[in-house]
Amino acid sequence: MTHTTDAAPAGAALAVHPDDPDIRILRRVIALKDFPLAPPTDGPVRFVTVIDTETTGTDPMHDEIIDIALVTLEVDAAGEIVGIVSSGQALRDPRMPIPPYITRLTGITDADVRGRIIDLDRLEHRLSKADVLVAHNAMFDIAFIENLMPGIAGAAWACSANDFDWLEAGLDGRKLGHLLMQIGRFNNAHRAMADVVSLIHLLAHRLPHGGTVIGALLANAAKPTIRFEATGASFDRRSALKARGYRWDPRQKVWWCELAEDECAAEERWFRQHIAPHGPVPRMLPITWHQRHR
Repeated sequence: MTHTTDAAPAGAALAVHPDDPDIRILRRVIALKDFPLAPPTDGPVRFVTVIDTETTGTDPMHDEIIDIALVTLEVDAAGEIVGIVSSGQALRDPRMPIPPYITRLTGITDADVRGRIIDLDRLEHRLSKADVLVAHNAMFDIAFIENLMPGIAGAAWACSANDFDWLEAGLDGRKLGHLLMQIGRFNNAHRAMADVVSLIHLLAHRLPHGGTVIGALLANAAKPTIRFEATGASFDRRSALKARGYRWDPRQKVWWCELAEDECAAEERWFRQHIAPHGPVPRMLPITWHQRHR
């Protein structure tokens, strides 16, 4: 595969080998101010805030946000991005040293964040105005954001990594940069706003059936589901549960999976046959995008 960031050679390569499967042209992401929008319609729009954080580590009980960025989009009923309402980015002093590997990853140093404070009341107000918040691997961002701003708890979230079937859309993997390259784009930076802009490109991507990723994502995330908990499962059944797609919740100390409502009866039959024939009834809890990814 040939990668180039020079527009002239890229164009020449396409002209000479327009159908060559061994050549892929990657173009830098479009700046937010130049991002192409769909024509506005007279119908209703939803305000969708795309958000990303950079942190000192992965533990929300110990680590801190050092960089946060958000862009609020107008999305119409057809799933088209018709407007960019606002954008913002801020650095934050974590009151702890930034680990060297985080600096290598993000380029953010202790000097960059020293004394920097985020107006949390203003930020919380902006986030509360959104109809839905979107992040790539939302579980990570939600934990840090809700620790910082408890008033956001209960907001509607959609996770672009988990609430959308990328494989069904013809793309493999879930990592942001890898997905971005598959739609012909790249972004060298790994900062909060850079990741937000990259994600917006993915959300605007046109699917084979003609819709957009963001339209399908919001439709999926808005559907209520069931958290099916394998209550009473013995330790020696963990491999079977994991193979079935269950995940371990270390806080609740239970294996669980997320199902559509009409899948629960069949799952309970499987659970009775393979996991706990005589154990307690599996716990089934309704989930909406106000509870999901917590």
